[in-house]
Amino acid sequence: MLPMNQISTLNYLVLYLYNETQLTDTVLIQNAIDTNHEIAETYNDLLAAKALVHETLMAPSQKSIQTILNYSKLTAPLMHS
Repeated sequence: MLPMNQISTLNYLVLYLYNETQLTDTVLIQNAIDTNHEIAETYNDLLAAKALVHETLMAPSQKSIQTILNYSKLTAPLMHS
């Protein structure tokens, strides 16, 4: 059964976000999201945070890539000495 205090709610929402909940909990969490504005808002915040994390992890800036390549070129001769 899904207890809905603040900490467990957040934990369950994170598990739900990553499809890590049991079927019965999934149904209860979805119902809570659908019927409780505060829980829905928290879930939407988690969705946004997940998207930002994935965007950051999946798409380094061109400047970051160039910095790494430049560093590699500078240190490559040292590796073969």
